[in-house]
Amino acid sequence: MMMNRERIGFWVRLVSILLAAVFLISFIFLGVGTNLQYNVFDLFGNQDQPKQQQDQASDPEQQIAAAQQDLKKDPKDPEKIKDLAGLYYNAGRYDDAIQVLQKGQEAAPNDEEISAFLGQIYSQQAQTTSGKKEELQDKAADAFAASAAAQPDDANAYLLAGQAYDQAGQPAEAIKYYNEYLDRAPKGQDAARVKDRISALLEGKESTGSAQP
Repeated sequence: MMMNRERIGFWVRLVSILLAAVFLISFIFLGVGTNLQYNVFDLFGNQDQPKQQQDQASDPEQQIAAAQQDLKKDPKDPEKIKDLAGLYYNAGRYDDAIQVLQKGQEAAPNDEEISAFLGQIYSQQAQTTSGKKEELQDKAADAFAASAAAQPDDANAYLLAGQAYDQAGQPAEAIKYYNEYLDRAPKGQDAARVKDRISALLEGKESTGSAQP
């Protein structure tokens, strides 16, 4: 069974938008109640918006089976990794999605989107779970940090990592990644607010992960 790559790509992008919305709406940026309306994949600037297909009636399990076969043939292809993870997510198979992305980090370590996708899933789980919230926030932050490492010239990747560590209540790591952002974008649109947040963290104010809205 041949995969419709454009349609599967659409599902992956759709998942990324939904996850980004959950993560960013819940995140009070820099402690001042300002939400940054970012789509993680938009930040990387290397994804074209695919055309939505008219035929979306295919059985999800058939799509998953086909994506599994595609990935089995080329296990290091980052697009196939993200395709399968996106289909698992849409089917509610979150653990399977995480497992695919974790293996994908090893198979395609230079693909920043795999780690960002993983970070978004962990972030969403941290917002919706009744337990292990801190552990999931830590995993999310580490995943965003891996994404930044995979794309060291992208200032926004470091900003996302800084936000994630801030939310996870790890001020030292948050400051580190915020400074990395400033090194790459000293005049960026969020530079002033990032500087203010660094100052607040240095003064010992609560991180956004532990502060009350």
